[in-house]
Amino acid sequence: MRSQGRPRPVLLSLVPLAVACSGDAVRPPAAQVRDSAGVQIVENTGYQWPGGHGWRLSDAPLLDIGVLEGDPDYQLYRVTGALRLGDGRLVVANAGANELRFYDSTGTYLSTSGARGGGPGEFEGLTWLSASASDSLLAYDWRNRRISVFDAGGKFIRGFTLRALSHAPPSHSYGAALGDGSLLIAAQAFFAAGQVTTGVYRDTVFHLLFDKEGVLADTIGRHPGAEMYIAAVGEHLDVLQLPFGCSPHTTPFLDGFYFGRGDSYQIGYFAATGKLERIIRRPQASAPVRPADIESYTERQLAGVTDENERLIIESVFEGMPFPETMPAYHDLLADAEGNLWVEEYRRPGDDQPRWTVFDPNGVMLGIVATPPDFQVYQIGYDFVLGRWTDDLDVEHVRLYELIRE
Repeated sequence: MRSQGRPRPVLLSLVPLAVACSGDAVRPPAAQVRDSAGVQIVENTGYQWPGGHGWRLSDAPLLDIGVLEGDPDYQLYRVTGALRLGDGRLVVANAGANELRFYDSTGTYLSTSGARGGGPGEFEGLTWLSASASDSLLAYDWRNRRISVFDAGGKFIRGFTLRALSHAPPSHSYGAALGDGSLLIAAQAFFAAGQVTTGVYRDTVFHLLFDKEGVLADTIGRHPGAEMYIAAVGEHLDVLQLPFGCSPHTTPFLDGFYFGRGDSYQIGYFAATGKLERIIRRPQASAPVRPADIESYTERQLAGVTDENERLIIESVFEGMPFPETMPAYHDLLADAEGNLWVEEYRRPGDDQPRWTVFDPNGVMLGIVATPPDFQVYQIGYDFVLGRWTDDLDVEHVRLYELIRE
């Protein structure tokens, strides 16, 4: 948000000094907080957690659901979401079969809701899973732009179509229930043949607010979307996300949401009205994209491609592609149950160790938490982290780790 003129920043407060036990030195402030035109800006200068202390995941998962062979109730394919409910049960969005699977707190299979189809409570393209404050489940079918609502036991309650998304691209829609029961959707605009030529584009991501019946209440934000590379040949478009390109990221918390453009280490917290309330910053220079990074990325994309014609096409696309000079500031955002913001750091090709920088609800940087390689995080509670892990045979597992606070 821009203020009128050039107002002098007013220093509101300093995050309290971290005073250690006797004999230890007093640590400097972890952040400075100031106000600019009614927006709180948090400038982080260091970690709050002392060296050797902080949070970490347990070495082994508490639960592991997923098998290569055996009982089909434990075979998972294309998991697109997972949630731990208030009573400890797990619900898994198994998009390969377009169904929701329920497991008890020990990982034992309980029941299945939904199925492949176009009827009530069925899915043709199960994309994401969210939960309301009352543990009601919202599952999105992108093919029909439809939300299906289930109770905590898996019983289908109702469904409604998000008609305002009729032209939204299916792979760029994200949604979640806010604390007041409204539905936040982030949808990226799409390119049409004849509107663009070959090159790099960054269209718009819209933040849309729907009421409980799926009626569009307001458009509360317009921001830069993902950087895409488009090869336009006549009326045909080949569209792919630009390697090392910036992407926007949205994650809800309470009645608002965190949002970041990805091109700088700056993340905003917005109210459900779309009003920017806080900006969280971390001083960090963008890492350069090196020739070795491009070579490593290309090799990974070509791995497993046996058809020579397909290989030549992929190579020609990469040869003509204008790669960015710098990498994005981060890879993903998630808010945990307490409102701490977890920012997954961007990694170079070949770096398989995910690292998350954690900021407290006031935007103060706490420290780093490492998560297992090939583990996609879906939910972070006070004492657990839930997500999907893929093994060396590409078998999908849903795993629950203990979150240890030291």
